[in-house]
Amino acid sequence: MQIDSAFTTGLQGYQRAEQRVDDASTAIARATLTPSEPQAAPGEITEELIHLKLGELQAGASAKVIQTASDMLGSLIDIRV
Repeated sequence: MQIDSAFTTGLQGYQRAEQRVDDASTAIARATLTPSEPQAAPGEITEELIHLKLGELQAGASAKVIQTASDMLGSLIDIRV
């Protein structure tokens, strides 16, 4: 396993999570604040809240991948010095 690929994978996962959270929060805001259209069905908002939570969990998991890759790199540097 290459450390660079672990960092890259973690970063890409974090960016996808960030996009998911952004999309879900935009959809929630649009569904609840659009005065010209009827209010969104509760199921639609619930689905977006689920996407919001999934984004949070995905970001946490990706942060752990980045932290683990950083720890591995630190261990390798300590061993070689």
